[in-house]
Amino acid sequence: EGSRSSERRVASESGEAVEEEERKDSERVNGLWVDVRSFVCSFGFFFFFQESEKKKALSRCRMVSETYVFANNKGGSGKSTIAFQLAASLAKKRPETQVLAIDFSLYSDLTTMLCGGTSRPSLLAASRGAQTALEGTSKDERVEGLLRALATGKQGGMSDEDSQVSGLFGGWNPFSPSKPRANQSGTADTKAEAPIDLRRFAVRPSDLLNEIDQGGDVQWDLPSNLWVCCSCGELPLEPQEVPDAVRRLRAAISALPQNWVVMIDTDHLAKAPVSELAFCAATKLILPLSIDDNDFSRLFIDPTGNALFDVLETLEGREAGWLQSKVHKVVFNSVLHYQNQPSQNEGIMLPFTPAKACIQQMKNMADQMYSVHKAEDKLVRFFVDGHKIGSTEDFRQRYFSGMRKASEIVMNASKLLGCPICSLPSGMIAIDTLSCTIDAKVLQALQNEVAILTDSVFS
Repeated sequence: EGSRSSERRVASESGEAVEEEERKDSERVNGLWVDVRSFVCSFGFFFFFQESEKKKALSRCRMVSETYVFANNKGGSGKSTIAFQLAASLAKKRPETQVLAIDFSLYSDLTTMLCGGTSRPSLLAASRGAQTALEGTSKDERVEGLLRALATGKQGGMSDEDSQVSGLFGGWNPFSPSKPRANQSGTADTKAEAPIDLRRFAVRPSDLLNEIDQGGDVQWDLPSNLWVCCSCGELPLEPQEVPDAVRRLRAAISALPQNWVVMIDTDHLAKAPVSELAFCAATKLILPLSIDDNDFSRLFIDPTGNALFDVLETLEGREAGWLQSKVHKVVFNSVLHYQNQPSQNEGIMLPFTPAKACIQQMKNMADQMYSVHKAEDKLVRFFVDGHKIGSTEDFRQRYFSGMRKASEIVMNASKLLGCPICSLPSGMIAIDTLSCTIDAKVLQALQNEVAILTDSVFS
């Protein structure tokens, strides 16, 4: 620009002509800067807009709460006990997370352990936990009310017929046939409804325990971010009501704030309506499993028609996307341990070191699953990210963990008191007529292992 200006001054005898040219050059330069600034601002706004939309999309993805279902069609596999321990441990490790445990089991074991424990003041009396839940909540606030809300779409209030259902601890026989309900077509327009608020049916166990005798002189604190939807009686859901209930429960879970985790406990009746509801609403299946070979076989062959993987296959074939639950973690339960140190056993990561015989049995079970998983596409569909697994060791590492057989004193004290291992105190404990001493080192080792297992399951 300076060179061009000098040439113009030499060629022109008029100073005014030179000034005019310089003015025009200046205007052109200023105009260029305006265009550059406009482009930068436009690009910056576009970039900001794109980033904003990405954040909104990620936020929408995170809004779906984590959902877990604990399932095994073999009674006594440890579903409720493991759910009890992990729910409390997760709530303690993540104080910013709200943990909701929903009890879909006829036997109400999870409710019993969370609400006061399994101890009984006398042989024929109800357990303290069951009695606490029964007295501290109404039917409309428990699973009975939740299931009727999911079946009918009513936000609250059980019908007169629903209210006639007697409580499990008031003499109801869970194996008696249920009275059929009318007007249940399963074709309601659930999309037009406001989501059921699951929090309406949740109560803090710590609040219930503050209102009653805890059954001993031991004081402990259950996390205030731990909630339970109690089960104290019949599970009033008919097969023809399941489709609408599934859609409403999915919508209710999606409507929860993003910091909620939902854990659903089931019983051995894998093909029961409430089990189907759980399998089709939760996304991650936790499979507690003993290392007994007969119990393992029961997952695939069950003369009662409740074999877990057969039930999952039936639900998968119902319609595309109907089955949501896939195996996220297999937790070997009550494994004999050799040392308290975490161990890696050819892919199986455990929070303790098991006895050699147990290692071999766990590997055999995992490898049998993998052989079917790889050869027939029979199981791969029912494992989270199953198609991404490329080797036996990868399969073991991704899906298997375990909980060792705890000291009978510690485990019994935990269940009798309704105090999870993560909160259990050491020393002398009196529970009704029972007294025992919990060794501090033994308890600390168990607490560490439960914490490691919690990280493994909820990572």
